[in-house]
Amino acid sequence: MQTLARSSATRRRSVAADVSLALVIGLIATLAKRYLDFHLGIPGHAGVGWIAVLVSGRLINGRPGMATLAGLSMGLWGIPIGLGHSVAYNILLYGMVGGLLDSGALLRLPLRRAWGAVLAGLVVHLAKYGFIFANAALSGILKRVEVFGFLRALGNHLVFGALGGLLGWAMWRFGWTALSSRLRRVRS
Repeated sequence: MQTLARSSATRRRSVAADVSLALVIGLIATLAKRYLDFHLGIPGHAGVGWIAVLVSGRLINGRPGMATLAGLSMGLWGIPIGLGHSVAYNILLYGMVGGLLDSGALLRLPLRRAWGAVLAGLVVHLAKYGFIFANAALSGILKRVEVFGFLRALGNHLVFGALGGLLGWAMWRFGWTALSSRLRRVRS
């Protein structure tokens, strides 16, 4: 299988630039989570937006550890933006998701291909679902997942995670790569 190698742009950027980019990716993912959650009562539907941002961010910023940093920053940005959970909950949840995108198993996925990004989105949303379900079970707090139905909610998370991965790939493929190629032509 292919691995996500660092691009020539990543090799040219400084560590400080990549860290700043990861923080901006975390901010955009937080804004997507906050403002693309339409409170439809359908568990997992808001995952499409923030997963898309994190997957495309992983493709744009290939430096090791930057997806984890983007996830952790998403947890921190969640407080002023208003994701509605504690800072510890946000950091654990979104840091775990970012960490998964940086993990060895998902690094082996060819994210530059649509099916690899779909699978990555599916895995991270499934992990997020497991985190929320475990938190609900341990705390005894009733969640929409339990009201909606465990298996139906699981199915929704799989579908919305896959859609988020596909959208993230499309954002990278048709947005970022087109923009960067135009910038290279302008510089020449």
